[in-house]
Amino acid sequence: MEKIDNDNNNENQLNSNEKSESMKVDTKETNTEIKVEKEKEAETTTPTPISTTPTFKIPENNEELIKFATEQRFDEGTIDYRNLIFRLESMESRLFKNAHIPTIVQLHSIKVCPRCIFRFLNIKELSIYQESYNTLSHLIQFLMFNQKQKDLQSQHKDKLKKEQEEKEQEEKEKEKEKEVNEKVEKEEVNEKVEKVEKEIEYEILKYNPNINEKWNNFVCCCCLGILQDTNNKELFLEEFIVKMKSSGYEFQNYSLALSMPTSTLIREQSIWYYLIDCFPNVYSEKKDKDIVEIKEGVKWVLGPIISRQLFFQFKPSSDFRGNMQFNHEESKDDHQFLLTLQSTKRGGKRQKQSTKRIKVPTADSSTSITEILGNTTKKEFELHGIVPPTSPKTKYGYELSFRHEPVYLAGKYNKFVRDLSQTPWEYDDSSVQDLICKDIKETFKAESILFTTSGREDIDVRMLGDGRPFYIEIVNPHRIFFKNQDYESLESSINDSTKKIKVSNLQLITKKETTIIKDSGGTKQKNYRCFVWTSRILQPSDLDTLNNLKDLELKQNTPIRVLHRRSLMIRNKKISKLHATFISPHFFMLDIIDAQAGTYIKEFVHGDLGRTLPNIGLLLGNCEADILQLDVLNVDLNFPTKRK
Repeated sequence: MEKIDNDNNNENQLNSNEKSESMKVDTKETNTEIKVEKEKEAETTTPTPISTTPTFKIPENNEELIKFATEQRFDEGTIDYRNLIFRLESMESRLFKNAHIPTIVQLHSIKVCPRCIFRFLNIKELSIYQESYNTLSHLIQFLMFNQKQKDLQSQHKDKLKKEQEEKEQEEKEKEKEKEVNEKVEKEEVNEKVEKVEKEIEYEILKYNPNINEKWNNFVCCCCLGILQDTNNKELFLEEFIVKMKSSGYEFQNYSLALSMPTSTLIREQSIWYYLIDCFPNVYSEKKDKDIVEIKEGVKWVLGPIISRQLFFQFKPSSDFRGNMQFNHEESKDDHQFLLTLQSTKRGGKRQKQSTKRIKVPTADSSTSITEILGNTTKKEFELHGIVPPTSPKTKYGYELSFRHEPVYLAGKYNKFVRDLSQTPWEYDDSSVQDLICKDIKETFKAESILFTTSGREDIDVRMLGDGRPFYIEIVNPHRIFFKNQDYESLESSINDSTKKIKVSNLQLITKKETTIIKDSGGTKQKNYRCFVWTSRILQPSDLDTLNNLKDLELKQNTPIRVLHRRSLMIRNKKISKLHATFISPHFFMLDIIDAQAGTYIKEFVHGDLGRTLPNIGLLLGNCEADILQLDVLNVDLNFPTKRK
């Protein structure tokens, strides 16, 4: 009997369990169906353990890029999945907490690339521009997905709240007389509200990267693909790195000079007006566009990559510059409607040309287009242009070149002959400049050179003493790193090649230091020695007149010999001291000490037909005097400083 009773009890318990299980199935029908589907999948597939290493690899060539982006899978729970979701959540909370997400939705719908979307949101965080296009695509989808979930949640919540309010209103109207049960009814209402909140929370979905919207192989309608490909190894980056490595330049850091197609200005303005139409409460025509420039975006992406791969620091003020000239054939005429509109405003009249010698930008230059856009209203732009812009079918092209800012080589030179000009003449291939610079251009591997000196001497005047300061502007040099022994070797090379000149104290200086020569024109002083003839027979005592003079002031009219290239004017000059040495009755040696820069020494001696007063002939008793030889003994200018 006990055994039978036990069996009956077991049977009853089993039946009750079956009933309870049946109730659970009824209440959780959806979960059971999902579970059954997973069990079926498990039967047809072999289970794989959780991976501890990345499960995918970026394709090496561009042909597989789109395929990779659309077919890549992220299994929930893997490191790849967790890393991606963590990065997306981190970027969202850090950069898009207060962002206007509907702007992202609208820009994405008209085929604006992720980096350009960030530009229109005025995001200036460099790191996000450096992310791969794959990650940025997921980020855009992630932001739009979360915004959609929030909107659905808000709509659902509003709907339930409205229904709840209606029910509460009905209950209040029906049970106004039931004051006793009012407390109980409020508690039930609160329970219902809590249930609604739980239902809302349950309905929020998580972003699944495997259902990410498939990439379309489109070209950004704003940047024309420039920002899309900036860190793409196959399409752009690798070629850029190779060209920079093989440029043949020596440099410590670098900068980038970018020239964008003018159509990017038109398209950027078109998108801005589109956003104003879509979100008039957020964007306004009265406010200035607060957008990151395409140029800045490219620099933010390329800078750190080049620094890592070439170990050179990006420096905006660097002397070495990569010049990138972007072009886009398909959109090159986007600005034509602006030129037509401008011409219509002027009534077809040509703009009056200025007589001033200034550089005028061409009609289709970026400067001109920017100016015209500033004078064009939104209504005019939308009437004659295209808003929003259409996505082009082709990508940009570009030309890459490199250039180094000039470096400056300074030194001093002596000239020992009286038949050598300082600079080349039209029919003479020999000069001080030629003898010094012939090896400089090759040594620096430069494009060209410009020779500048502190004053000049005539072809028949020697330059003695410490020498005359000079500097050479070396244009676009490929070699810039030198040691003292290299300068010494260069000096020896120049000095051994000729006996006519000698150079010394060669060294590189900064551009700022070159102003020392330019600014010293009216302050520096010079010493001269000349051999003088007079028509009068002189005694040694006659020269005391000259030796006793101090701070002699001259008035020099423009000399006849330079009148063809100098302005006609009277110049006031000063000589501190004279020292005359008797040689013979008609000849003496004259040292002119501390003559002001720009003093015409030859004219001071012979008078230049009375155009220089006083002069040597007049000071010696109104006789004729002439200069036979002239040497420059010293140029009082501490330039360049002694080489370290």
